[in-house]
Amino acid sequence: MNTSQTAPERLLLVHHDPIARGILRAKIEQWVPQWAASHASCASSPIVAVSTMEEANRLAGDEARITLAIIAIVSEDSASSEDRASSEDRTSPVEASLIRGIQELARKPSPPQIVLLADRKLAIEECRTLIELGVSALIDAQDAKAADKLLIEYIRNIAPQQNGETPQPVRVKRAHNEAAGFDPGGMVWQSRAMHTLLEQATRAAQVSDVPILILGESGTGKQLLAEYIHKLDPKRSGHKLQSVNCSTISGTLADSMLFGHKRGAFTGASEARKGIFRSAQGGTVLLDEIGELDLILQPKLLHVLQERTLTPLGSDQAVECDVRVIAATNRRLPSLIQEGRFRLDLYQRLNVIALEIPPLRERIEDIPLLVDFFLQKYANYYQHPIDQVDPDVYQFFENCTLEGNVRQLENAIRQTLAFKSNGQSITMDDLPPRLRAETFGTMPRTQSANQDDLGLKELVDAACELVNAGSITLPEFIRTCEETALRSYLTNTTTSSRELAHKLGVSRRTLYNKIRKYGLRDPQ
Repeated sequence: MNTSQTAPERLLLVHHDPIARGILRAKIEQWVPQWAASHASCASSPIVAVSTMEEANRLAGDEARITLAIIAIVSEDSASSEDRASSEDRTSPVEASLIRGIQELARKPSPPQIVLLADRKLAIEECRTLIELGVSALIDAQDAKAADKLLIEYIRNIAPQQNGETPQPVRVKRAHNEAAGFDPGGMVWQSRAMHTLLEQATRAAQVSDVPILILGESGTGKQLLAEYIHKLDPKRSGHKLQSVNCSTISGTLADSMLFGHKRGAFTGASEARKGIFRSAQGGTVLLDEIGELDLILQPKLLHVLQERTLTPLGSDQAVECDVRVIAATNRRLPSLIQEGRFRLDLYQRLNVIALEIPPLRERIEDIPLLVDFFLQKYANYYQHPIDQVDPDVYQFFENCTLEGNVRQLENAIRQTLAFKSNGQSITMDDLPPRLRAETFGTMPRTQSANQDDLGLKELVDAACELVNAGSITLPEFIRTCEETALRSYLTNTTTSSRELAHKLGVSRRTLYNKIRKYGLRDPQ
């Protein structure tokens, strides 16, 4: 029997940079979760990532079938995306070793489809040669967003089918999985701050035995980042990720839940229990809200981290505990240490690698992507397709402080879709009145000013009267206020665009969008 024909289909990634390779792999798993689903009962990974064509050809000769190979052509001098953007006309030749590797891959008895991602323009002769060798597609990766879009379409068209069914469009499938509580890696970003954070997280994932402390405000996505790290961990990703919120457990219950107990250890303990740490053996334990962990349990956790053993409740025998611990908190632990509510030695043990997720107000450029992401997610969940979004909706959310961060934004979008009755576009009128009122009340203000000083209460009261009388809609009122305020600022100030954006409490990108929208002059 030919085992290669019965083995599950696999996808091969070839990229010399481990960080870029890990990010691309996570993106593909997010885009097309069919790859992961097709291997639900298989010990081997559906996506194999290697650094050289030699490794790729060795894998392609193994029993598991390689259905698709994605190969990155990266210039040696392309140190960053900014460098690539400033050298669009570079046409350095494709390395001979790469061509030989592609040629060998294409000659396999069951050759995969080959897609090349190039960070530069390829000469016509090179393109012709590569196509003759058997390359199915050439994608210009200089424009990352356009490249991602092309790659999504290509991958989903050949993704493994499940139960003989035709794979659903990737966004629909992704949204269905997330709505059901399964998230194949739903990190959505385009900001430099998040790119830097995920590069750090990818590096941290490679060091499988080191604790990680994730810091960030409520709603920023600490759980998602922990899942991202676990998935890229070469040692732990094949095992479980177990998570527990430390603020919800205390006393004997917490001890048993974390470290397990023997039968008869306490009243009601009719059966032995493994506990979260032993259930995650070989994998990862996420301790969310670590700052709320009971002081009684902190020495025991410290012992697990130091000795890599634990003693179940009611037992006098230590057992091995091979897990990676990821702790997350929205509290400042040094302050809790000063208050005597958190142990200094435990903090030092957890704080080997610290990753801090920036709040949404510091990565405003991510908001349009997140709005699209959640609109698509809940449009599919409520079976209400959305094709168009009014620019005012994006600007509305960009101008809000969103103190609840991504979670608050997601709830706002879900509320919008839950009450939308018809139409395939989203406008300001679709946002629930209470949502608009509450969010309008969280618009950024300078610390030295208050509502009485600015006369905002009278302004809002007047606006309410006009809206109730049908003289003006809320979006029209907001647009009028924006245009009048911007025109006044731009006429009477000579400050730079950066200073003006800071003064207005918006990003420079939002400022320029509004200036173009109202046909005003650009600041100096």
